[in-house]
Amino acid sequence: MSLASSGQHDIFGVDFSGAKAACNKIWISHGQVIGERLVLVECYPLSEVSPAKLGRDHGLRALLGLICSSKSSIFGMDFPFGIPLPLMQGLSWNEFIRHFPELYASEDEFRDINRRTSGNVELKRATDKDVKAPFCVYNLRLYRQTYFGIRDIIRPLVISDAASILPMQSLRADVPWIIEICPASALKKEGLYIPYKGKGAKKQAVREHILDHLERKALDLPEDIRDKALQNADGDALDSIIAAYSVFSVLHMLVPGKVIDEPYINEGFTFM
Repeated sequence: MSLASSGQHDIFGVDFSGAKAACNKIWISHGQVIGERLVLVECYPLSEVSPAKLGRDHGLRALLGLICSSKSSIFGMDFPFGIPLPLMQGLSWNEFIRHFPELYASEDEFRDINRRTSGNVELKRATDKDVKAPFCVYNLRLYRQTYFGIRDIIRPLVISDAASILPMQSLRADVPWIIEICPASALKKEGLYIPYKGKGAKKQAVREHILDHLERKALDLPEDIRDKALQNADGDALDSIIAAYSVFSVLHMLVPGKVIDEPYINEGFTFM
């Protein structure tokens, strides 16, 4: 099963957020593979899709709806799809995902239980160490993304069998494919891990440098999308573009029969 033969032509990079006003913080970049390049066609905050209601629950339902309606697509999501194996209470990934709301009643309980279970040590998954991810999955800066990403995106897709969550599930041509990516790790791989979030000419120049690099490699970027990424000081637009590019960069890895060993098959795997 290749990208072309499976019908998987569209790529979505999602800069995810677990914030209360998630519709403002979640940005989506949509691109298409044309030849050897990724051509971006859209880049927008989720608030443009659901401008009337900016709450987290409404926003995550809208994102879930987009995923379920995009059958021939691959989504790169920048939140962890699992937790370190020693904290999983002997459950398989599938069991852990299905029972997630029973294990953790809230995002704060998710952080507190895992901190307590780990002896207040920030354990990283094997894949976090491999890709030099900045934070563990229950770090103060990431735990809400992990919690709401698993509870409101991954779990509903697993329960309804509406997607292939890789590499924990097998590839199916009739549903969207969902992979975990990490923009920070992708930038480290490209030698571009330079602070780019913030106002001012210097930070905007760094964002421009990153876009120039990706365009030289394999990204086609319309001027209006480039302007959005440069003007968005929080870096969410650029993160979604990096997420889409990350998916494009790992298409060769998305093949059936690829063996993923422990602990990745239960902790999750960051593609890069």
